[in-house]
Amino acid sequence: MDSNLLNKFMKEQEQEEKQAKMQELNDKQEITMLNVDLLDEFKNHIFSAITQNKFEELKESIKRSGVLSPIIVRKKNDRYEIISGHNRARCCKELGIAEIPAIIKEYDDDMAELIMIETNLAQRENILPCEKGLAYKKRLELIKKIGKENTDKASNINRLEEKFPEGTKPSLDKLAEEAEDSRTQIQRFIRLTELNDTLKNKVNDEIIGIRAGVELSYINPEEQIIINDIIDEANIKLSTAQAQKLRAVKGTITKENVLEIIKGKPKKNNQDKFTGKLQKNIWKKYKDKFANDKEFSELIDFLLENYYKNLSDERRTK
Repeated sequence: MDSNLLNKFMKEQEQEEKQAKMQELNDKQEITMLNVDLLDEFKNHIFSAITQNKFEELKESIKRSGVLSPIIVRKKNDRYEIISGHNRARCCKELGIAEIPAIIKEYDDDMAELIMIETNLAQRENILPCEKGLAYKKRLELIKKIGKENTDKASNINRLEEKFPEGTKPSLDKLAEEAEDSRTQIQRFIRLTELNDTLKNKVNDEIIGIRAGVELSYINPEEQIIINDIIDEANIKLSTAQAQKLRAVKGTITKENVLEIIKGKPKKNNQDKFTGKLQKNIWKKYKDKFANDKEFSELIDFLLENYYKNLSDERRTK
């Protein structure tokens, strides 16, 4: 089997397993039908909207089969805040479906944000690099915070006890066991959060590669602005090697040295510089006419002396 097809198959299998586990968890919880007009988006949602094509596919699926997986919400006064299922809810509104299946949870802000991040990481196929970096960073911070504030809460909600048994600390290694990315890749994604917004957009748009973005993340914000402006002016895709050179001169970055690194030093034309060397075709033509270098040098000296003497005479007579 072709390696690309195998990777695609494995990814689809992994996605189906994740969804099956979530469905199994949902089946054990009480499902309520909620009016879509009572739903509000999550205030700290960090993920961008899915592509229009994916949204239309989801809408067509809901139109054909209904909402198969309930959304997750929490009650806020007389309304409900969506924790997971923003796109499903939006599809229902556009299709004119009045009610949507939902699981109502009593989560505080931290736990609600953690569940929002985890469900999006598990369900979304394509997440922008910088969004994934922020998700991993927040996920790690929230798990640490929840575990510190209330060990019982952290060990009893959303199967956190399976990920971080009591007495252990959440780490990149533990996150890597749960995620599709390696520990090193997770570190890279998290480093991207140190970029300014314009450079993050360039990473997301693939104008800057992930590894190049990681190198730039170590450069201070003021110098990142200079680099971004030069990239725009030169209209180039920054390479990892170029980004490494820029990181090497961090703290002393100017428009001039950024241009020098990005565009390269201009090559000097050696033909325009006097070296005293005889061109090869001339040497071949006369190499058998002289007994040694001294004889050749004496002739050159004689000819040049007469040449400049005659040149001076001509100037005097004008």
